Amino acid sequence: MKKKIMLYPALLILLLAAAMGTVSCKKGGSDKSGIKIYYLNKDGSSLEDRAYTPKADETEEIIDELLGRLTGPPEDPALQAPISGFSLESSAYKDGALSLDFSSAYHDLPVVSEILTRTAIVHTLCSYSEVTSVGFTVEGEPLTDAEGEEPGQMTPAQFIYNADTEMRNYEKVRLHLYFANESGDRLVDTYRNVVYNSNMSLERLVVEQVLKGTESSFAYPTLNPETKVISVTTRDRICYVNLDSNFQSEPYHVTPETAIYSLVNSLTELDGVENVQISVDGQADAVFMESLSLSASFSRNESLILGGGTFGRDE
Repeated sequence: MKKKIMLYPALLILLLAAAMGTVSCKKGGSDKSGIKIYYLNKDGSSLEDRAYTPKADETEEIIDELLGRLTGPPEDPALQAPISGFSLESSAYKDGALSLDFSSAYHDLPVVSEILTRTAIVHTLCSYSEVTSVGFTVEGEPLTDAEGEEPGQMTPAQFIYNADTEMRNYEKVRLHLYFANESGDRLVDTYRNVVYNSNMSLERLVVEQVLKGTESSFAYPTLNPETKVISVTTRDRICYVNLDSNFQSEPYHVTPETAIYSLVNSLTELDGVENVQISVDGQADAVFMESLSLSASFSRNESLILGGGTFGRDE
């Protein structure tokens, strides 16, 4: 069941966050590699990133330093700081969750600028290993997005973003995905809102999202996240998924059936997909987890779903 929503002029980036956290800063050294600062380009239609190594060493000081970079003028005059035209009133950090409170002028941002601003802030702060999610409030009140929804805590997993592509090429979709229960022998159905480049097929998007896994408290990942997607095509209602050999390495405690059908059942939620044929490096005669042959296509398996697939929850 596909639920596809065309965005307002260009509604990018997903469900934003609201929840004020308690102030509790985490001390100690942490990994500063891979940090990037995301800026708006000159005409405000897209984002550009720049590698950055903080000078500070403590977690709260690094966060403050990154927020300063998001607020102050970029060294490159062709770029714009995301936090501009409104002010950051306060921030609170606890156990990986960062909450930011902005001035009321945040509400004056045009739709596209507001979405790009959210994207830049979340991508920047979550590129630091100690920050796992970012929440927004305005004058202490939970932010509502352009669709009137009160978003949840944002993580990078909710973003399908290409810095070279302008906002008008993005759409928002609500995906029905399946992951494992705690014991790894049944499927739990979940819903995930994703904003993605419309040049990507929904089938490929689903495959990538299942491989990305889940961080919810009631569902668990099923497939090796190191797996690379070689190709995804659909013909005659069969979705052909070609993955690299990392797919054969199973890092989680799940049954072969649970792992395979997390992908199959997620794909068959899409209109036009009834069966899924999986190949590894182009070979369709592989055996998954030394027990499950991939030689034939798979159809949907409802018997593995807890609750019959009717109690899916948002992640």
